[in-house]
Amino acid sequence: MNILITAAATAQAHQLLRTLNTTENVFFADSVELPQIMLKDKKFLKTSPGDSPSYAHLLLTSCMDLQIAKVYPLRKAEIIALSEARQLFDEYGIEVMVPEKSIVPALLDKGIKGKILIKENSEDGLPDRGIFIRDEATLEYQLFTAD
Repeated sequence: MNILITAAATAQAHQLLRTLNTTENVFFADSVELPQIMLKDKKFLKTSPGDSPSYAHLLLTSCMDLQIAKVYPLRKAEIIALSEARQLFDEYGIEVMVPEKSIVPALLDKGIKGKILIKENSEDGLPDRGIFIRDEATLEYQLFTAD
């Protein structure tokens, strides 16, 4: 299975990769130019910015071409765009790790510090899928983002 992690230029993308601890083929993507040193031994995909009107469709095409099965978006604009296109990706068998569009705004910028939690189903009262930060003391959570 191939997976894609966005925001490749950020520490959060590499922190997520360590958290995933996966043996899957990992592709990184970003809309910003990356120095060649960051691309050494990595598979990289240049994307349009997440707030671009065609972002989701262009990413879907790239995912199909690269046989990506799961996408982990980390920039807020990407999370918003992909929450709107989640059903389209699902129809092509590509799981986008974002919650439903209606709850995304309430899960951004809450200032929570804690451990990364990756949810792939609706257990524990959390949304059905996404990458979260969860405060173990208060049990509050927010989306894990790079910006």
